Amino acid sequence: MIRLGMVDLCTSHPGAWVPLIKQMDDVEVVAVHDSGGVRPAGYAQEFAAEHEIGMVTDSIEQMVGEVDAAIIHSANWDLHLPHALPFIEAGTPVLLDKPMVGNLSDLHELLRLQAKHGTLITGGSSVRYAAEVQELNSLREEMGEIGVCWCQGRGDFFNYGIHTVEMFQGFFGAGVLSVEHVGSRGAMDVFRADYEDGVPVFYALGAISSPWHINVSGSKGVFARTLTTGDNYRRLIEAFVTAVRAGEPPLSLIDNLEAIKVALAAKVSRREGTICYLQDLDNSEAFDGYAFAEEYARLRQ
Repeated sequence: MIRLGMVDLCTSHPGAWVPLIKQMDDVEVVAVHDSGGVRPAGYAQEFAAEHEIGMVTDSIEQMVGEVDAAIIHSANWDLHLPHALPFIEAGTPVLLDKPMVGNLSDLHELLRLQAKHGTLITGGSSVRYAAEVQELNSLREEMGEIGVCWCQGRGDFFNYGIHTVEMFQGFFGAGVLSVEHVGSRGAMDVFRADYEDGVPVFYALGAISSPWHINVSGSKGVFARTLTTGDNYRRLIEAFVTAVRAGEPPLSLIDNLEAIKVALAAKVSRREGTICYLQDLDNSEAFDGYAFAEEYARLRQ
């Protein structure tokens, strides 16, 4: 039996994920903790009673030792690292919900901590694991030489935009060299991400149409998929559970975190009007998790 703990119940994810976990063999959510900020006092107790979870801890440290793996759901991504730290130091596998972090300092610290403690750290967007993305992966040989890719996704620039970045990275993997802002239309921004092997990926954030979509043009044809998002959560959770059992992450942490660098580079390019190379990113660049969580809470009150 894998005993899971959930930290912070800010978003809709915990309530959507627990029923999926209940359907899995030998996996159970046994503990929850909410640090406040979005949900009112007492919400963790209500959540635990609704989902038949036996333990509500007063602190994150109290949960360590009671679980075999932990999921950090905080809407404020700037809390992901400090909330994951007790688990990482204890060697307890941890999944950081999207976006995993919002700045380079936290990104580099996660890599340092993993190197030091050897703890399994993974997470990010469930769109990376979408059936349609994995189906495209299975068709790579049929595509021939890939010339260009187009992707689009809905929602805000980072909290939702990270889905779009992880969608094309779910197909191409890591290896983005630079990002360039190529234009805007209303709330939609279009970027070009160039891979080290020369393949350009054009992607739109805040797209007018709702579904996530990916279109790959190869020498043997055009291959397109519109994501249904039907079982993305389940696929992400299963990837984490499989990783916990095997002791190996579904992908390396450095590759997993590249999506954050791509998002930061897009932010710089849009602001400065230049091509931003990932290797030139400054540690001061960040997405403000505290500001996002404050607005997130306000809209839900």
